[in-house]
Amino acid sequence: MKPSTSSSSNDSAELLRKSIHDSILNEIDEMVELRRDLHANPELAGEEHRTSELLSSRLADMGLELRPLPDTGVVADLHVGAPDDSWIAIRADIDCVPIADLKEVAWRSTRDGCCHACGHDAHATMALFAARSMAAQRKTIQEYGASHNVRFVFQPAEETATGACELIDAGVLEGVNGMIALHCDPFLDVGQIGLRHGPITSNTCTFRITITGEGGHSARPHQAIDPIPAAVNLVSLLYQLAPRSMDSRYPMCLSITSVTAGEAFNAIPGEAVICGNLRTERMHDQLQIKDAIDSCIRGITEATGCTAQIEYPYNAPATDNHLFTNTLLKESAVEVVGSDGIIDIDLASMGGEDFAYYQQHVPGSMARLGTGNGPADKRKPLHSPQFDIDESALPVGARLLAGAAMNCLFPTHRSEDQSHS
Repeated sequence: MKPSTSSSSNDSAELLRKSIHDSILNEIDEMVELRRDLHANPELAGEEHRTSELLSSRLADMGLELRPLPDTGVVADLHVGAPDDSWIAIRADIDCVPIADLKEVAWRSTRDGCCHACGHDAHATMALFAARSMAAQRKTIQEYGASHNVRFVFQPAEETATGACELIDAGVLEGVNGMIALHCDPFLDVGQIGLRHGPITSNTCTFRITITGEGGHSARPHQAIDPIPAAVNLVSLLYQLAPRSMDSRYPMCLSITSVTAGEAFNAIPGEAVICGNLRTERMHDQLQIKDAIDSCIRGITEATGCTAQIEYPYNAPATDNHLFTNTLLKESAVEVVGSDGIIDIDLASMGGEDFAYYQQHVPGSMARLGTGNGPADKRKPLHSPQFDIDESALPVGARLLAGAAMNCLFPTHRSEDQSHS
């Protein structure tokens, strides 16, 4: 029966939150089992078929309604009696990083060149168990008059910054009033949650520069147009001149991650390819650096006789946390780790996240979840082939997500006041 007074309603919602949190704490073994299964079977962006099937099967067993999608990924709705235009969404990414897994653990990747080195296996696990804990209380949540339903978004292709836009085009934000997410942070301790209002990541783009010359015999370089000196000098110029093309008071990071050319010992190749990424705090700076890259390419091609073409395959704007959803996460974080466990993030990361595309349509926020332990200099960073997490962080993250959603379903005065900010 629905409580009849505001006071009893608040008390009942608190008891419901506690029941949900307690159920997650009792499921740590199952969470670890699922996370290790996903970790051992990573799938690249756009290829997350096994992962999607596994997650969708479990969500369907919980009684959630699966929304149709054109390809990989899973979106599951938990209807709790709120209007169809009132949804809070929890997002987790599910693809892996295209690198080898070099850890010596039982749950090491079984797929060559594929590794959950960014924690997406953990993200998916925590979101799934947040869904499970809330689905088990569906009837009670509905009886108490929840203001929102809950949508669980398991997104493919985050590593290529294309999955969010694909799901937006598929209609996953229909009726959504806010979206929350978290990301593993190995340099925060388990029991710490990092929060920041405003930008928490950089504006990010990848680039590929193809330099074309004319191949020939290595003994007769005068009869060829060698793209390798062009590539080597272009890399040097980019590192030197890109930072000087923008206001040095603002952060930027340009990294060359791949330079490839021919394989023969005695033949000059006809082509060299440079790949990398560019990250800036301000979008204006990214545009300025792109102009500088174009100038460097023109100078190199004129000097060497090669031609060159640049493309930017993947882009993501800065993830910009909204006050409303940040308040939901902060109130939940206080419940889960206490005020002492909340870390105020003073500077945005230079990482990238296509979660930012959702934020162009609805209020959204992403928290940093501590997954590390031990000395900081012994921890492995994200995208390291030896990256792993302390699995005791799993129930912390699941409780954070479920609690933030509950704060939206049964808002406190504070989170209610921020909903229109």
